Amino acid sequence: MNKIFRFTLFLVLAAGALSSCQMKEDDLFDVDPATRQDTWMAEYRRVFNNNEYGWALYTDNPTYGRHPAVKTYAVRFDQQNCTFYKSSATASLPNVAGLDSVVSQYSFKMDNGIVLSFDTYNDFFHYYADQSQFFSQDLQADFEFCLDRYSANEDTIFGRGKTKQLPFFMVKMKTTPEEYQRLSDEVDAYAAYNCVMVCAGDTLQARFLSGYKNLLVYYPDTVGGDDVEHMYSYGNLTNGIYLLENFHYKGKTVVEMHLDRETGEFTDSLSGAKIGPKPLVDYLLYADSDDSWFFGYSGLGAWTKGQWDLMRQAMSAGGLFSPDNFYNITLHNEGGGQLVLVVNKWYGSDEIHFRMEMKKVSDTEIALRYTGKEMSGRDFSFYDAGFKYVVDALAKRDSWTTYKITYKEGNPMNPTGLIFTDESNPDNSYYFEPNFRYYHSSIWE
Repeated sequence: MNKIFRFTLFLVLAAGALSSCQMKEDDLFDVDPATRQDTWMAEYRRVFNNNEYGWALYTDNPTYGRHPAVKTYAVRFDQQNCTFYKSSATASLPNVAGLDSVVSQYSFKMDNGIVLSFDTYNDFFHYYADQSQFFSQDLQADFEFCLDRYSANEDTIFGRGKTKQLPFFMVKMKTTPEEYQRLSDEVDAYAAYNCVMVCAGDTLQARFLSGYKNLLVYYPDTVGGDDVEHMYSYGNLTNGIYLLENFHYKGKTVVEMHLDRETGEFTDSLSGAKIGPKPLVDYLLYADSDDSWFFGYSGLGAWTKGQWDLMRQAMSAGGLFSPDNFYNITLHNEGGGQLVLVVNKWYGSDEIHFRMEMKKVSDTEIALRYTGKEMSGRDFSFYDAGFKYVVDALAKRDSWTTYKITYKEGNPMNPTGLIFTDESNPDNSYYFEPNFRYYHSSIWE
């Protein structure tokens, strides 16, 4: 009986303990749900209004057949209204592009979390969300955003579009909207179409599509596979870029990259990833098949011009071909270490090819050697008729000529015009002018 009594007593005490541990709302929260929601919204409203200059608002906008494009707006909040200021996102809007600012209303709502809603139509902000516009067709942007969190220092607010679920965030501006816009627009000067991204010890080909605010990075999806294009949306900050769609590669995650305006490099201090200038040599090693470099008489060094003069004299004296019929000269990359000196490229008849070997010496040095192979379709040798002066000045047959490559204008990320300088003879130099063939009718100009 004692054993039965003790077992029964244990069951009674255990049942009492279990009943005392039941979870009730009052045990978890000391305020009711409605009050908690009001408190959360009041906190967000305080953060939204707690700045002198306002916020830079970044959001993805759907586009036809492309990756979402980032739009950036400068906006300031008070208790009821939001004021959108002129920005790069409003510069091309019809009818309102010249306005300095537009005022409308906003509110906070509860819908499975806090939702920021731009309630009344704003000529700056709602244009891309207006379904009456010609591009609507389910491509309109969000104007309500689920707010996920704000940073500990209350400088950044994160969220996503309520309908499209596209990324949304706001950065507190530390200067006027006009100055913020100027500094962030400057970043585009370093957003190079040809660059490289270094991450986890790998160097990946990359390019900015700055007009779309898209970053393209090329790497294989599988080990040993071919490089595949991966696209990420980004927004310009005053000191770099912010990847709305974070970049993930070999365990590294890249979110924000700061710009060094002197070197042109974008760097993520957390992952160590960098986006830097494409080596100048790579413009020749990995150029597209039709991306040739053009040059003419006016782009030559003093010694080189003398060699071209000798060629012209020899051709004129020989009478086989008039040097006045030479329209342009091109360095054309054919891959595999092969470079071709092409005369009259894209002018049909009388196109002459002199084949060169090419090798990389460093990121800013390249070496050339003439193979001795010529193609013209004529029954005589242009090299022997006088072109030997031009060809030998650029690349000799029995030895390598090493050139230092620099750029004339632009910045390291976006160089304009390459200059070749012969390291053994600095007066033997060539300036490869962008789009030379479109603006010159003769190599002698």
